[in-house]
Amino acid sequence: MTTAANATTIAHLADAPPEDRLASAVGLVARQFPDRTAIVAEAGGDARRVIDYATLAAAIAKLEAEVAAARPVGIVARARRVESLAVIAAACGREHVPVAFLAEDARDLVGELRDWVVLDDSLALPAAAAPRREFETVPPQVVVATSGTSGPPKLVEHSWDSLLAAARLAEQWHGRGWLLVYDATRWAGLQVWLQALLTAGRVVVPVSRDPDIVARACVDEDVSILPATPTLLRRLITSGDRGLVTRMPLDRITLGGEAADAPLLARAAELFPAAKIGHVYATTELGEVFRVGDGRAGFPAEWIGRQLPGGARLSLRRDGELLVQLSRDTAEVATGDLVERRGNRFEFTGRRSDVIVVGGAKVFPRRVEEILRGVPGIADARVYGLPSAITGELVAAEIVAHDPLPAGTTPDQVRSAALAVCRERLEAHAVPRVVDVVKMLTTTAAGKIPRR
Repeated sequence: MTTAANATTIAHLADAPPEDRLASAVGLVARQFPDRTAIVAEAGGDARRVIDYATLAAAIAKLEAEVAAARPVGIVARARRVESLAVIAAACGREHVPVAFLAEDARDLVGELRDWVVLDDSLALPAAAAPRREFETVPPQVVVATSGTSGPPKLVEHSWDSLLAAARLAEQWHGRGWLLVYDATRWAGLQVWLQALLTAGRVVVPVSRDPDIVARACVDEDVSILPATPTLLRRLITSGDRGLVTRMPLDRITLGGEAADAPLLARAAELFPAAKIGHVYATTELGEVFRVGDGRAGFPAEWIGRQLPGGARLSLRRDGELLVQLSRDTAEVATGDLVERRGNRFEFTGRRSDVIVVGGAKVFPRRVEEILRGVPGIADARVYGLPSAITGELVAAEIVAHDPLPAGTTPDQVRSAALAVCRERLEAHAVPRVVDVVKMLTTTAAGKIPRR
């Protein structure tokens, strides 16, 4: 888009109500640049599909008219395709109809949304019992399911204002290629495709999270912005085809969903010297709390007790749990995330629910994982707790060996080396009692490492 067009888009969106912005942005781009690519689906695979802004805008207008006529009490977006989710979101926002995004593992929660209609990729709106008009004059709600990191998924209500609070509309964000490797129905995934479409960009959805496919999608589709979990970035660095990875045209990497450790940040900076690397702290319940852009793990210690640019204030419990107060008018929220001070930083040590208790002694999985990743021959590691009739729990680990291993080195030797380092650097109760060598670590639907 031209500079003038960008300025027009920014001014137009700034004046529009938050619930209208997605439909307005797509419509504006469709009128000026109808053939512009909005979404590339199944990127890196044989079934690659391209959806332009004109097609997206037409689908939004069609569904919007149907929603206006039916006026359902709410719509549950159970679509799998990103373009369908965008159409549902835009139409519901414009027509002031509540919308819910439920990931596959949260589908049982649909019963809590009484009388809401379910809409899938067909975008065929079921007949409603009778039009409901009570939402026409009030801001509509957006319901998102949590990832279930610390328990079963639950529904969280947001306004469109809070959903779009973290969106960047400045000209520097316009027309960019964004990789979507998060689940498109979860908070992090919603933030990616909403941000891209609000700024006339491209949402690139790879056919899988395989590191080679992700790298190829970035290269082929000219992706410049990579929002991802540290787990995915680590896989790209350690397991991706180096020829592809080094050609990825990234100028920004934003990590979220898990804590980013210092060794990973350093390796990413070395491999992607042109990219600005940061990490964001956000939850489905709170939205985005803060961003860290200095390339270091954790966050500055001086942030504790001080109001941050977004208005949030951080504090700590005695045991190191991070508390967040979004504004003076809201209560402090216990996040479940534990931090400890290291010099002039606070670094994340893990979630309260992840702590392994061995005979009454606490073990933080992230600390053990960091040690394991430092062992020669190990590309990645996962540490978790297993039930024990004697100690309550015991520490177990999965390790991924480098492929290929150095000449003359076997997986059993890597495993033995890992145990030797753990015995040297950890307390006896924290040394893994079970160590399995695996080809790849299992991740959750949210792209995170499971601890249980």
